[in-house]
Amino acid sequence: MITLLIATAFAAEVMVGLDAPTVQDAVDQAEPGDVVVIPDGNWDGPVTISKALTITSKGGVLVGRGGSTLRIESEGVTVDRLNIEGSGSNLRGPDSCIYVSDQATGARISNSMLWNCLFGVWAQGVADAQIVNNDIEGRRHSGPANKGNGIHLHNCERLEVRQNTVRDARDGIYVSATNDSMIVENNVSNQRFGIHYMYSYRNEIRDNVANNNSGGIALMQSRDLKVINNNTDNNRRHGVLFRDTIDSVISGNSAKGNNEGFFFFSSVRNTISGNFLSNNTIGMRVWAGTVENKIQDNAFINNRQQVFYVASEDQEWGSNFWSDYQGWDQNNDGVGDRVYRSEAFTSRLLYRYPAAVLLLSSPTIELLAHLQARVPALQIPSVVDRAPLLKTPIRKSP
Repeated sequence: MITLLIATAFAAEVMVGLDAPTVQDAVDQAEPGDVVVIPDGNWDGPVTISKALTITSKGGVLVGRGGSTLRIESEGVTVDRLNIEGSGSNLRGPDSCIYVSDQATGARISNSMLWNCLFGVWAQGVADAQIVNNDIEGRRHSGPANKGNGIHLHNCERLEVRQNTVRDARDGIYVSATNDSMIVENNVSNQRFGIHYMYSYRNEIRDNVANNNSGGIALMQSRDLKVINNNTDNNRRHGVLFRDTIDSVISGNSAKGNNEGFFFFSSVRNTISGNFLSNNTIGMRVWAGTVENKIQDNAFINNRQQVFYVASEDQEWGSNFWSDYQGWDQNNDGVGDRVYRSEAFTSRLLYRYPAAVLLLSSPTIELLAHLQARVPALQIPSVVDRAPLLKTPIRKSP
């Protein structure tokens, strides 16, 4: 505390336009620990920071004229309440509003507005950085091939990406080869993927809202993830995609109104519990080598098809709630006495003819369902729940 007070007492404010003619001149003139202030008006980039200082705006905008508009090349840099408009257009550059290099250990980017940039924030090989409470808008009128990601993380570790709003980029938050980090409480919309993971381990994806994208969250070739309490609603393709996801916890998430709530492809040894999948065309698609997962206490509610399952043999899940379950509970223990099969006659009937829900209690439908359960020739490989829940579980997470 004493050290902090001493550092604050000796920090100077360097005002662009008053103490120095350009933003780069002000940065060069500032001493470590000083605060560079951009006043009202438009001020040209690019700017490179190679010492530990703070840069902020008081109504001013740092305007990109090509390349990356602000480059952070030193540890201990803080970007707070900064406005940045525009960058270069080289996807391989990479041209961004803010580029955070591997020298920028402990950098903090907070409370800033970035818009019309190819990439919003690109962090490359940095550790212990924070990207918190920023508003990032991509190139709204450009096609997907001409957009970068809102927040792009590559080969980083121990990052905190929290409470950012990202829209109109290619992917809202792209995470590649980045470990031991937190992606929490972000709101990402109107993109290809809201959050996109590749080859990343031991990360936490919690309390994010990824709605109205092509895909809400995509987790690929990653392991030891905690995917907790995210909302992934009204995405055109899937709420959450898991491809080659291993040893992860997926709990307390909502996937509503998507084409597919969850899509699992070649994913093993995961715990999938307490999720609500409702009003999707397909609640959960299970495909190609998705085995050895613990799937229980989930709620499948009014999906046109609860589970789309492709395999050569049945797969048994734990106790889940199925809104189309046709059974009874004679001992009142909250668990159905009849086994639930995802490819039962009634499930396929509802997928092809949704209006048939009005007939589910009819004697004819009950007879056909009973016949399929008794005649092996009429059965196909499916998900089997031997203890289906009669009430929806409470949505909660570890």
